[in-house]
Amino acid sequence: MRKTSESVGATPESVVDALGLGPKVTFDELLAVVARAHGKPIELLEVPNSVIPTVTGLWVEKDQKSVILLPQEDNQLHRTHAICHEFGHMLLQHDGCGAPVAPMPSIFQHVGMRGGIKRMLARSLHWNEAELAAERVAYLLSRLLLHDEPATTSEFERTFV
Repeated sequence: MRKTSESVGATPESVVDALGLGPKVTFDELLAVVARAHGKPIELLEVPNSVIPTVTGLWVEKDQKSVILLPQEDNQLHRTHAICHEFGHMLLQHDGCGAPVAPMPSIFQHVGMRGGIKRMLARSLHWNEAELAAERVAYLLSRLLLHDEPATTSEFERTFV
């Protein structure tokens, strides 16, 4: 049985530390390490904004792989942050939600039939505890990717990194 992050006391800092990454990492290295920690391949799929309207990232977990859907019209920095946010949900083993399904039926033409989907979780602007934790992971991972940027000292400054 897979333990949830709550049962093992995982924090954003502890799940990022457990990855064993150095102070600098490429995106491909990060993707490989997170997939290994997640226990299955992670596919990144850019789709038209109309497929996932009002969503900046969507994690769909299936038995054999996880898929992160990203609006293709978003800029690369925004997509990378959304990916890191979804990595946070994976690493923290957050439960999914069914909310995005009804307004986005076209999503299934991109990720396959509804059968086999174990969980779905969209990056949300509703800031609950899970979203805040995933966002913190995203900031920690982004700092490793943007290693040429100066370190920030406050949460406010990190908003602009």
